Amino acid sequence: MSFADCLFAGHFPVSLEITPPQRPMPAVLLRRASLLGPWAAAVNVIQRPGRQPSLEASLELRGAGLEPAWHLVTRGRTRASLDADLARAREGGLGLVLCILGDHQAAKVRDGLTIRDAVAATVQALPTALVGATFNQYTPDAEAAHRNLLPKLNAGARYVQTQPVFDLETLAPHAARIKEAAPGTRVVAMAMPLLSVDAAAKLASRLEIPPPPRLLGRLDAGEESAWAAFDETVAALASSPLVDGLAIMTFEMDPPAETGARVIRALRAAGLSPASTGER
Repeated sequence: MSFADCLFAGHFPVSLEITPPQRPMPAVLLRRASLLGPWAAAVNVIQRPGRQPSLEASLELRGAGLEPAWHLVTRGRTRASLDADLARAREGGLGLVLCILGDHQAAKVRDGLTIRDAVAATVQALPTALVGATFNQYTPDAEAAHRNLLPKLNAGARYVQTQPVFDLETLAPHAARIKEAAPGTRVVAMAMPLLSVDAAAKLASRLEIPPPPRLLGRLDAGEESAWAAFDETVAALASSPLVDGLAIMTFEMDPPAETGARVIRALRAAGLSPASTGER
């Protein structure tokens, strides 16, 4: 089953977020995409300056038999470039697209796109694809965040992917509000193993995500305590009726196989399984 089929059939699919290499390196890309093996129903390919473009990497992974999630970035993009990329995505058979603003700097363009524009254009160009949008549950202005999300859902986004979750309590009211505002929308929560206080500080600096104080205490107690905290977060998300799937993000750009094995251990402990892509 595809990620979309699992998500809307009441299963609990897991995706893996990866960073593509700096230039086309199929072996490196495939190694990163294979970190979780059959536990990952899809592979989110981020868009970052100085890296192989998400669309290019997604088409490579599609050709290798994996299901990629193309990260369609709108910042600095013209309508002409969007149309061209959508045509390539259609020709390449991409069926999963996450529309985002992007966190890189880019020059303003005369006919610049909003994320809502990109969602609507993607739905029209790829009518069989599952299109998603993102939500930052840590934003200081929650009302503005929900106001900005609703037009994307109205334009055809059918799932929402969050920022990394370190406690369900922070996400729960937002997830409930999203489902109330747009019934049928699926919420995919991102989960990320943080293994040190230093890693948490770097994440807070880069993404402006403040780790809960109790998590910092767990991290300070050592790596096993940190992994136990991750296990608990995954279990809480997998058991919540407000969450429909997981997106796993790792701190390392090129994590070792041991990291993948430890994440799989957490998924298994939460009652998920690769055979059903995580039926709960």
